[in-house]
Amino acid sequence: MSRSAHRGSPSRGHVAPAEAVPRRAPTRRAPSRLPPALWTVALVAVMAVAAQVDPVLVAATVLLVQAQIAVGPHPTDPRGRTVRAPKVAAVMTASLVATALTLWPRTLVGADGTTAGDIADVVPGSLVAIVPATAAGLVVALISQMFRRDGRRELVTTTAHAATASLLAALAIGWITAARNPLGEETVVLGAVGVGVGVLLWCLPGDRYVVASVAMAGSAVACALVAQLAGDFFTFTWVFGLVMGAQVSIGAVLGQVVGRAWGEGRRHAASGWGFPGAMSVALAAPLVHLIGQLGVG
Repeated sequence: MSRSAHRGSPSRGHVAPAEAVPRRAPTRRAPSRLPPALWTVALVAVMAVAAQVDPVLVAATVLLVQAQIAVGPHPTDPRGRTVRAPKVAAVMTASLVATALTLWPRTLVGADGTTAGDIADVVPGSLVAIVPATAAGLVVALISQMFRRDGRRELVTTTAHAATASLLAALAIGWITAARNPLGEETVVLGAVGVGVGVLLWCLPGDRYVVASVAMAGSAVACALVAQLAGDFFTFTWVFGLVMGAQVSIGAVLGQVVGRAWGEGRRHAASGWGFPGAMSVALAAPLVHLIGQLGVG
């Protein structure tokens, strides 16, 4: 055998180097849906108890929900980097204006002796405060942008984010208006049952469309059973319970989805579970108000 052939052939006792196997990137585990669902249940439970005492206590709980929306996740730029821009002042301004005008709706009417004061009236238990509250939040958001010293990066995105969060926070006053209608105690309790059952069933594994349908149906059945079995407390019929549960569960589940998507990648409490929980309560609020008005009518 030639020396060149001997050099080219593998010698005994030597193993040919194995080909490098590319490493797979570790898959990020999706956060559990249970913590934000439990936080939602806690919030609506407090809301139901507060409605039995005084609508002002319901307003205090609503302010807590609105504060969680205010301190929620910041927007991101096209590269996925967080853009820290002022938004807490705008959202809290909208929240305070909405809550105050809902508790004292006569503030929206003109002064005594004026034409507006003579012909205008605002009935307690209406959602008219959402529009002026959102407008106030937008004004504060624009003023806050004027004081930025970072070059106003992503100006349109951050302004739109603050305005949207202001609107979402203002929607939470639906719980206050529901508590102030003639059957407010029953409305808030039944709405709380629907929201709580809906978000807990949303935690089930499986196809999300199927689980959402199960959450809607389960919430409707739960509200119907509560209205039927607690007949001494509820004036509403089991049919009304079906409608209430089916509708409010839509807002509650939507809040979980939007809250998780909005805070994707965040791990602190305000974004990880507090924000989705607050979003569920806020998006369910107008539905609780609407169905409650239908029940009274």
